[in-house]
Amino acid sequence: MTVDGWFRTMGVLGALQLAAVGPTDAFQDELRRYYDSAKNICRTGVTPEITSAYEQARQAMDRARAAGGLGGNNFAGVKMPPELWLDCLQSPGDGKT
Repeated sequence: MTVDGWFRTMGVLGALQLAAVGPTDAFQDELRRYYDSAKNICRTGVTPEITSAYEQARQAMDRARAAGGLGGNNFAGVKMPPELWLDCLQSPGDGKT
């Protein structure tokens, strides 16, 4: 392989890596934002802010999955705000308050 061919190959591989990482990073940011907004859900209950952050995280996860950024074996989902709040009631005293 010539030097020019090597650079071209490395450029294509780098571009593919960036394309695969992009949706996953955006998904992680949205998910982090959702869980940050929901960290006090045991005290506040489900608020419009938490619900909005949930919807944004869910949509980001759907976009990342459609773009192939999450891979085919990812079974994780975004926990809905009412489910997070129910966790507080089902396991009190574990530091969630």
